[in-house]
Amino acid sequence: MNNEQHIMGDLLKDKICVITGGGRGIGQATAILFAKEGAKVLISDIDKKPLEETISLIEHFSGTVKSFIGDVTKKADCENMMKSAVDGFNVDSIDVLCNIAGMTKDKMIHQMSEEDWDFIINLNLKGTFNCVQAASAYMRDPAKKEKDSGAINSRSIINISSTSAKGNPGQINYASSKAGVEGLTRSVAKEWARFNIRCNAIAPGFIETRLTQPKKNEKDFGIPEEQKKMIDKLQLETGLAREHGKPVDVANVALFFASDLSSFVTGQVLVASGGMIGSI
Repeated sequence: MNNEQHIMGDLLKDKICVITGGGRGIGQATAILFAKEGAKVLISDIDKKPLEETISLIEHFSGTVKSFIGDVTKKADCENMMKSAVDGFNVDSIDVLCNIAGMTKDKMIHQMSEEDWDFIINLNLKGTFNCVQAASAYMRDPAKKEKDSGAINSRSIINISSTSAKGNPGQINYASSKAGVEGLTRSVAKEWARFNIRCNAIAPGFIETRLTQPKKNEKDFGIPEEQKKMIDKLQLETGLAREHGKPVDVANVALFFASDLSSFVTGQVLVASGGMIGSI
């Protein structure tokens, strides 16, 4: 199913949703899907141009969207992002936070530089922490007031892990960051369950994005061509009888976690890998 085939719905009608990494790939697909389900979406990215593309796609079907250019590794940017969401939509709280911003910088252990280790840990893990902490004032705090008054709304945090969290050759930094995201997810779920704030994670397998395209040289985004051929073979022989996963496949899982369909689900990591052996 592509984005144009999705029927407009109201699973997220008027919910305020913040989505990091909203300019590309899974983040863009999630922003489009959420807007089509009636959400008021604030998308964040470090780059302006891809944000503008996502905005154009959402405005094409009259969806409600605002944007914020920022770096999730910077605490101040995350705080300003959350404030921009509530101020921009003239509300007091955030209903859904999707932490999708992330990156890979693959190297075998003996070749991994300290800079590449720090970069990935800071972006994928610390960035997720920064956003959750910054959202506390607009998710946990209002929920606490609601609880005291006897009426509490349903809110959701969705983090992106990976099947690589179990360990993957050449991805010690990425695997460690995503394993950390899973621990973070369960910790938030346990701390904030009393405020009816759910926190779950999605662990995608091979999803076709710029990070999984065959790369022609060392500096390109993507994976080596021979590795891509192996993944293609594994998908064909052991996975669901269809093409590789698309960003919208992960967005559909995010929609489940964002909506009240998952109102009794928290602290979970849902694998979205098409059943491919080695990723479940």
